[in-house]
Amino acid sequence: MNKWQTLTKTVLSKEYFDLVSEYCSEFLVHAADVEGLCNGIDEELVKKLAEWSDLPIVYAGGAKDVSDLALVDRLSNGKVDLTYGSALDIFGGKLVKFEECCAWNKLQN
Repeated sequence: MNKWQTLTKTVLSKEYFDLVSEYCSEFLVHAADVEGLCNGIDEELVKKLAEWSDLPIVYAGGAKDVSDLALVDRLSNGKVDLTYGSALDIFGGKLVKFEECCAWNKLQN
């Protein structure tokens, strides 16, 4: 197993999402350049993802604070969801508590 380390020549774009959208019901996009660093999300990518696809998208990479949930929601007009990795306490992180994420999500419903 290569641990997701195989680089491709695929360029994310509206055309690419249109092409592959008939084969799935949602997308999971890992911003590999910022993933695991806990230094902030790729804001431009989040904005573009919201423009490029009508299918649900989950973005991963760089999240460092529970406020990143609101940031992704605002940047994408509610079209992109955020997942946490290294920053989240249940994965050994020290920056974001799982309970805080649950509380934020409850306020959205």
